[in-house]
Order: sequence, then structure tokens, then C-alpha cells
Amino acid sequence: MRLIGTFETEKEAYVFYSFLLKEGIQNIYEPFADEKSGAKHYRIWVYDEDDLDFSIEWMDRFKQNPNDPQFQNLEIPLAATPPPPDYGQVTESEDLKRQPVQSIRIKERRYSFLLTYLIIVLCGFLYLWNDFQEAEILKDKGPIAVQLTLTPIMESMLFDYPDSYKYVEEAIDTFPFNTYKEEKEIPPAAKTLLKKADEVPSWRGVYDFFMTAKTQGWESAKEAPMFEKIRQGELWRLFTPCLLHRDFLHILFNMIWVWILLKQIEDRLSKWKICLLILIIGAISNVSQYLMSGPYFLGFSGVVVGLAGFIWVRQKKAPWEGYPLQKSTILFLLFFVIAMFVLEIFMFSLQLFSSIKITPNIANTAHIVGGLIGMLLGRIPLFGRRVS
Repeated sequence: MRLIGTFETEKEAYVFYSFLLKEGIQNIYEPFADEKSGAKHYRIWVYDEDDLDFSIEWMDRFKQNPNDPQFQNLEIPLAATPPPPDYGQVTESEDLKRQPVQSIRIKERRYSFLLTYLIIVLCGFLYLWNDFQEAEILKDKGPIAVQLTLTPIMESMLFDYPDSYKYVEEAIDTFPFNTYKEEKEIPPAAKTLLKKADEVPSWRGVYDFFMTAKTQGWESAKEAPMFEKIRQGELWRLFTPCLLHRDFLHILFNMIWVWILLKQIEDRLSKWKICLLILIIGAISNVSQYLMSGPYFLGFSGVVVGLAGFIWVRQKKAPWEGYPLQKSTILFLLFFVIAMFVLEIFMFSLQLFSSIKITPNIANTAHIVGGLIGMLLGRIPLFGRRVS
């Protein structure tokens, strides 16, 4: 095992390491701190003594012209193969001033994945809490109340809680329905409250805006107030819908993706950068979804798609960071988002040009916008892998 030279940046080290692998030369690169400046540099090690002269010659060429096409667009693995058994026995050399090293890879930090676990536990807790509250509503007020009203936790954490919801709550509280048979026997006073809930202007999304404009005119559509609770200072609503889930399969699907994606990011970024990344993706995707469909949406899937988009861009922009996400995983999520988009457009067209009123209960705008925001953030140097 011989040290052939050093680079000042990880990008240079990774590109040359990749070139040597393409040429069939087994090698590794590792970080070290410069003794004089304390800056982080990178060593290149070649396993076989017979490859030493060839590797040094190519390193000189690379340093003279790193933009040569033969050093670009290399399709190679993200990690080198294991070193020979005597790797740790390398002795010092005066000309190269090399030192024995203990590992073949850039040191992989072992973290507890605190944020990954925290998000999974928090979403799971809120899901169970909301399920318990729905069970209480079902017991006290009947099955119709479960369909028409919101649980207290949803009232506090959904993107908005328009005044129109209060009339529905009042109707259910005053005239509880214990069975579906009673739905046809709603008292006149309750019907009045439900009618008021329907008539009170509230933002229900672009889809509803166009439907209202089609049936009642543009002036009626323009009356709906927006961001009612957020304008009152409840800024947490910009993000908290991400933490809520109502169906078991929904939360299971999202938390599996959190486990797959967020662990990769948490192993490479500091905690505050990850929190910033998640908050930005969540808030912007939530605002976009609210504008399209109104306040009733929930789930972490917008952030999930954003994290996938972020990793995909980092793989392209900084492959030396070593994100192991497979191309097939990205394609699966992309196919899912496109399929939901086609379904959403089809359903909206049915509502707009026919009497059929079917709305897919999928927050696909959050998926699309979340993915785009994640890709955009992936291009910002701030979110590059931390340097220790």
C-alpha cells in the first residue's frame, strides 16, 4: 500500500479516485488535517506497488488539467474495495510524509439517528392520539360526527381552521347522530347550522374556486378569506400538517420512507441543517397544497419526496458524499407522483366538465412541490456533507 499524493478538496480526490478505479487500479482516499494550517486535505492510496509509477504519472496529468474529458462523467462505485491485510502496517516515508491509517474509508461517523427516531415516534404518537380522539367522538356523537368534524388535535394542527368549521361542530354538539339512519331526520335547526357552514366564505382551494366561479360567478369565488388562523399568529400550522396521519397504511408508508431516506441524510448533515431542510420543504409544500385544495390535508409524504429529491441532486452534484439511494427508488417515487398527478387532473376535469363530483384524497401538490424544493436545496452548498 503506497501513498501517491494529496488533494486539497474532496471533489478532486473523489474524481481522481474514480478515474483510477476505472483504470483497474484499486485505491482509496481519506481525509487528514494539514499540520501547518489545520485545513482538511485528502490522501490517495494505491494498493499495489506495481501501480505506483502509473498512478503518480496520471496524478500529475490530473493536477495539470483536471477538466480533461477523460476525468469526467465516470460511472464507478461510491466506495473502494477492502484494503489488503497489511494496510495498517504502512510505515513512514520521508518524501511523502505519510502516516499509518486505521481505516480504508472516509471515516464514517456513528450517530444515533436521533431526528429519524424522533420524527417516527412523534408521528406515531400523534396518529394514536388522533385515533383515540376519533374513537371518543364515535362513542359520544356517532359515526356521522366522525366524518363531518375534526378532532381537537386536528383543529390545532391542520393548516387552517376556518370559521365555517365551527357551525359543523355546533350542529354535531347540539344534535348528535348515533346511526346513519338518522341522517335523513336531521332537525331543521341542525340543517340551518350545516347550511351556514357551507355558505360561510372560506378558502377551499383552486379546484373549488373554479367550481364556485363556474356555478356562482367570479365575485362569489373571490370572497373566500385565506390563511385565517395563520394571519392570527398560529404560524406552527405552516408545518404541523406534516406530522398528522389518519390511516394506518398512510403513516406506515411514510415512516418507512423516513427510515430509508432521513437516516442517510442524518449520517451526513448536522442536526440543525436537517431541521432547516425539513422545515423549508414542509412549509412550502404545505402552502402550495393549501392553495390548491384548501386546509384539509395531512401527512409527511411531501417532505419524503423532498428528501428523495434532495438526495438525488446531491448524488449528481457531490457524488463523493456517498448517498446510497438506488436509482430504482427514485424512479418508483417519480412514477407514484406522476400517476397521482394524472389521476388528479382526470378527476378535476370530471368535476369541471360534468356533474360528477369525485375528489381524490391525495395531497399530490405537496408531493410535486416538495420534490422540487428538495432538489433546489440539494444544489445549495450549505447542505453539503459536514466537515469534521
